[in-house]
Amino acid sequence: MICLGCSCLCDDLEFKNEENKITVGNACLKGFKRIDAFNKNRLISSINKKEASIDDAINKTIEILKNSKKSAIFGLENSVLEAQNESIKLGEKTGSIIDNFSSVYGGYLINRFLDGSVNTCTLDDVRDNCDVSIYWGCDPMSTHPRLMSKFSYYPRGKNRQRGWEEDRYTIAIDARKSLTANITKKFIKVSPGRDFELFKAFKDVLSGKLPKIGDKKLLMNVGTSIKKAKYGVVFVGDGLDYSMGYMNDFIDLINDIGFKLQPVMDCIGFNKLLFERFRYINSIDLEDKSYAKDNSIFNLLKGDDIDSILIVESDIASYLPHKIAKKLKDINSIYIGPHSNLTAYLSRINIPSSISGVESGGNAYRMDLKEETAEKVIDSEFLSQYEILSRIGEGL
Repeated sequence: MICLGCSCLCDDLEFKNEENKITVGNACLKGFKRIDAFNKNRLISSINKKEASIDDAINKTIEILKNSKKSAIFGLENSVLEAQNESIKLGEKTGSIIDNFSSVYGGYLINRFLDGSVNTCTLDDVRDNCDVSIYWGCDPMSTHPRLMSKFSYYPRGKNRQRGWEEDRYTIAIDARKSLTANITKKFIKVSPGRDFELFKAFKDVLSGKLPKIGDKKLLMNVGTSIKKAKYGVVFVGDGLDYSMGYMNDFIDLINDIGFKLQPVMDCIGFNKLLFERFRYINSIDLEDKSYAKDNSIFNLLKGDDIDSILIVESDIASYLPHKIAKKLKDINSIYIGPHSNLTAYLSRINIPSSISGVESGGNAYRMDLKEETAEKVIDSEFLSQYEILSRIGEGL
């Protein structure tokens, strides 16, 4: 089976369901928990904290969206393409603002990744060719646990038969020594928001100058390895958001050293759909197809600009400041997802859905934009997110 636990979309999981006893092989802890959660902490259909039927919850949602002066749709980072497309159709019908987690973290880099500003590659290319990999502002051992074991570090590739022992050189750059940094051959610690100093230091090293900051010997050593790279890849995460004002310098650095760029983020599939349709990846007002920073979920809730919001499988309340998150209680908030969480608790309507890739199938993009098809492996009483969104759309 294909695992939708993260954007690695591992395709080699072994799944068995015999006499209601489930066994899963080749899964990381994150992937196993997603599958094993089919009977744990499931969301209960409710309206204003009172249990209600799915039909009643959907009908109430339709009523709210029909009467809404301005609504928003948020989330879908963990949804299949069919549900994501349906949310866009729904947003166009209602003239909603559509947003996702990339407006909170990583949006600028994903946009540059999608618009062709930097060279990219597939994860299969990484496995077969990569000899130098840099993990900048990301910790895949925690967020995407099989990235290094399946693609970027441990495996023997077509042109990297000696694997991590001799054929691969790895560097972690982060504000703390993460699980990934404990594995890589070199670690460079950088203070939050000071990545731009490292950009400049690397440019000095690559042009034959001594760096002006940090551990000069370490930077020279890493710079020499970068220069010698035959196929280099930079995996980048949301840690770089603290240096957002210097992203063009970062892009220039990546292009100067001739490395490929790969964002290690889960919302990239939905971002791709939106980019292809509207040339923007988040914060889009579907009433006039315009983009504005004020359309991000943070600014919408902060400014009291919407009276209803439909959130699909995204626990955004856990990431927003408490003062902003609790505003979900003041508007007509609808949550669709398989499990209970803080966002569901703050929402007026809860609509439980199946677990995508476990109880319902669909297509999804891997982090390198390779499309995969996930099949249903467990029968379920729950509607898929696609079915729920379709019913809401039909009711409008």
